[in-house]
Amino acid sequence: MLKREEFRQRLVEEYRYTATKMQESPQPAQKLYYFSVLWGEAQRMLNLEWDRDLALIYMATNHAYSQFTLMIQPQMLSVNPIDVSMVFAALTQATFDLATYLEKADDNTEELHRILGDFAVISYVANGNGSYLYEKGLIKL
Repeated sequence: MLKREEFRQRLVEEYRYTATKMQESPQPAQKLYYFSVLWGEAQRMLNLEWDRDLALIYMATNHAYSQFTLMIQPQMLSVNPIDVSMVFAALTQATFDLATYLEKADDNTEELHRILGDFAVISYVANGNGSYLYEKGLIKL
């Protein structure tokens, strides 16, 4: 993960700040606004130093952002049976987990894949089939 320490440290600081702001923000749209920093900052870092794991972070967080953008549309909020605050709490925790992983700088890809898997599960719950599976108890957050 990122050979240059200054780049990795920048991600840690940005992701921690983002997670804190997500935790403090009362509205889902505000939380999502801050969450966009994850994929945006990953993309900026990729322009400076190519890294496969960082590309995975970009892809997972960009997809999650897209799913949540759809989920918080008023027409979707009115029909989705999922507790949006609980889903955003899980998203915030995954963001803190990613910052902690980057801070350790131990290149444990198994841990990174677990965290990215958490983003995948959380964002899957934001779509119709995922919320259905969550409602049935097949997906746990």
